Amino acid sequence: MAAFRSVVCAVDTSAVASRVVRHAIGVAAAFGAPLRVLSVTSGHAGTAESQLRDQVRDAVPPGAAWLAPPEVRVVKLALGAVVDALLDAVEAGDLLVAGTHSKSGLSRWLLGSTSAALLAETPCPALLVPPGSLDIVELDRDRAVLKPGAVMAAVDPSEENHRQLQLAAEAAALARSPLVAMTVAVPGVAPDLARQALEARCLAAGVVPARYVVREGAVADEIDHAAVAEHAGLVVMGLQARGDRGAVATAVLKAKDALVLAVPA
Repeated sequence: MAAFRSVVCAVDTSAVASRVVRHAIGVAAAFGAPLRVLSVTSGHAGTAESQLRDQVRDAVPPGAAWLAPPEVRVVKLALGAVVDALLDAVEAGDLLVAGTHSKSGLSRWLLGSTSAALLAETPCPALLVPPGSLDIVELDRDRAVLKPGAVMAAVDPSEENHRQLQLAAEAAALARSPLVAMTVAVPGVAPDLARQALEARCLAAGVVPARYVVREGAVADEIDHAAVAEHAGLVVMGLQARGDRGAVATAVLKAKDALVLAVPA
């Protein structure tokens, strides 16, 4: 069974859009999921759709036959917020792929309260693609492959999220990359006890990482440091069932070039 019902790529007309489309194409092909490309506009829908099709065409290497023609759709935004249109387009079994515009803040689609609303309400995993030179997909005439370096699952010790670990393990297996499971020890909890809890969490999810990493300190900072140390181009994080859902994922995106896959608990 495929990991995702479909991959929904949400793009605008920013400079990072082609990078987002390329990653969505590569991830969809690697996971064997159909691709849907979506944009939201308050202008002329026909013009926006033409631009969107050009973006998809330009992202696929000439002669590549491995990508089935994706569905391309433009939503005309009359009333309501962009995030509402995005959330209306996805279901629990999908993967939402979207971009961020700068390390100092998320894009106009993922900015401030909009970012919080998307990560707080998304029913499906969301892959967030920051600007930069780090690519975790390689597309050529014959195939699309994942090349993230290591895949790191950053586990919240207070939340059980088997789906997070299982998606991280599947991505690592598809990429033939090492899977690193890491956690940040809660203040007052000894690192060896935190490691035992991390190992138990992986066992319960049926996942066997190549390495376990336990760090102490501020959560977002330590995830960032661990991703750098482990050469992880993809960080898979849980979205908490309670509290400020998505806050840590946002902080990691601001600090790190790695792509972040945020998975609802």
